[in-house]
Amino acid sequence: MAKKYGRDEVNARLRETLKAGKSIILGGAGDGFTAKLEEKGGLDIIGIYNSGRFRHFGAGSLSGLMPLGRNQDMVMDYAAEVLSMVKETPVIAGFCAQDTRTLWEHWFNTLASMGVSGFMNFPTVGLIDADSRYRNNLEESGLGFDSEAEVLRIAHDLGFFTVGYCFTPDEAKMIAKAGVDIIGCHVGLTSGGLIGAGTVMTLDESVKVTNQLIAAAKEVRPAGDFIAMTHGGPMEDPESTAYVMERTEAVGYLGASSIERTPVEPAVIKVCQEFKNIPVNIPDWLKL
Repeated sequence: MAKKYGRDEVNARLRETLKAGKSIILGGAGDGFTAKLEEKGGLDIIGIYNSGRFRHFGAGSLSGLMPLGRNQDMVMDYAAEVLSMVKETPVIAGFCAQDTRTLWEHWFNTLASMGVSGFMNFPTVGLIDADSRYRNNLEESGLGFDSEAEVLRIAHDLGFFTVGYCFTPDEAKMIAKAGVDIIGCHVGLTSGGLIGAGTVMTLDESVKVTNQLIAAAKEVRPAGDFIAMTHGGPMEDPESTAYVMERTEAVGYLGASSIERTPVEPAVIKVCQEFKNIPVNIPDWLKL
């Protein structure tokens, strides 16, 4: 079963990783098998959230923002699959802040009793264009990004490790004020693979946005008591991610599709083709 860590313990582990000259990598896991492999691969944090589950259904990550399932129930339902496979790696869970039926302290503590060490604002309305009518209506009706910052604050005040996704400088300041331990600089849905996004920023645009978000967070938290990580857009593999990290102050990467989906697709297709290409000796007695 996964080991439950306190907020300070997770932070200490991450800083030891940085002192060793290694990047911090958080990977999403949509099932226990994936989580088991991620731990063997040395990931620093494993995340469980609805998009990971949908990816294992064969659906795109944005299914997590559609009315296809209640996030809190989905996460709770499959948490044991992951937690039973992980031994030492901290596990965090994604929450949907807009679900007013959630009793937050109860939900957090229930997952913590199972071995979850922290929480993250996913699904997030930040994926919906900030200048769109739909996003404006969400904000006006109490279903906006500020609710995500508030729930992150609740989790932080309860002593949990927190990861906050942000998309704009204002959002970066909001989650920084909430006390998050990791500022997750999100540059959009990840490209690559069979169902990855086709409309994404360039790598250089991703560098610019990541730097802007980190700079905004530093305005609120100049003491540097947070870790900055980047995610999404054209960062679909280690090479493209390294390009962004080398040009920003991000010291880590949050991988979801790029870790549990896109590497698997070509591998499974290739081995299926290799099995199909095995020569066959048809015996005389077999009627065709």
